[in-house]
Amino acid sequence: MDSRALLNTYKRLKSTCPVVRPGRVAERNQDIFRNREVRRLFVGLGIVSEEASDERAVEEMNRVIAEAAARSGDSEDTVCSVFHWHASRKVPGPPGKQKPTDKRPTIKDLPKGERPRERLLSGGAEPLSDTELLAIIIGGGRRNETAVDLARRLLAKFGTFRNLDTATVGELRAVPGIGDAKAAGIKAALAIARRFASEPLTEGMKLRGSRDLFNHFREQLRDVKRETFWLVLLDQKHKIIRCERISEGSLSQSLVHPREVFTPAVRESAAAVAFVHNHPSGDPNPSPEDRAVTDRLKEVGELLGIKVLDHLIIGGDSYVSFAEQGML
Repeated sequence: MDSRALLNTYKRLKSTCPVVRPGRVAERNQDIFRNREVRRLFVGLGIVSEEASDERAVEEMNRVIAEAAARSGDSEDTVCSVFHWHASRKVPGPPGKQKPTDKRPTIKDLPKGERPRERLLSGGAEPLSDTELLAIIIGGGRRNETAVDLARRLLAKFGTFRNLDTATVGELRAVPGIGDAKAAGIKAALAIARRFASEPLTEGMKLRGSRDLFNHFREQLRDVKRETFWLVLLDQKHKIIRCERISEGSLSQSLVHPREVFTPAVRESAAAVAFVHNHPSGDPNPSPEDRAVTDRLKEVGELLGIKVLDHLIIGGDSYVSFAEQGML
């Protein structure tokens, strides 16, 4: 957690903590570091790793308390009291009459100028950080954590939005605080972004060349972990009839059989076709199997009177076109 995020988190926790009042700050208790509830709070905030040794955890908690005190101007006793209260979730009262509270920190506890949704509505999305944008998608937090805290932990774990996109729903749900609804929302938002980034090949659009195929299929195929073979059907003027997925798996003559490839073309009376598939390795250069399958499909297309215009292989952010390379 960076210094600014730590300060904001501490301010938010302090604003909802009833024990921080003049004359009511408890003396710092060194046993706070041996309190398992306190440690769980620090783990939830992303400050201490779950796997950290006791010695390492104490070191990290000491460092955070000292830094929060220095940046906020509060004493370390005050900082300790704030974290201890939020860890115990108990409101101080007469001895033997303490009662638990279910109140948790929420984004509403932040000043309006720091709330991601309000910042987006007033100034647009551009000034917001990746964490803040993701927090808006997540919507709500969990006990002891806001949506911003959850978003920060997600990005710390997965690193980038692209890694979040390729993560399975199970991997997302393995993050404490991310359930079915939040995982589904994240996957849906990233799918929308991927579709927005691609240029659709709609029915009736004229295929102008390999770049059109690449622009349409790039976001759809670049992070797919298995080879996927697509067929693009075209009329006599090279206008799109439709696109159809033929197979998934390592490309071979047995998997991509001419019967499965050309049956849709014959049924739709297509005059020409183009093939697209991906290389999960990121290297778009055709393999010997790619060349053999393409040659065979081209021969069958000639027998049927259906022209093979191109075979495009996508690897990461690049592609190789059989047509552009003169391999057709």
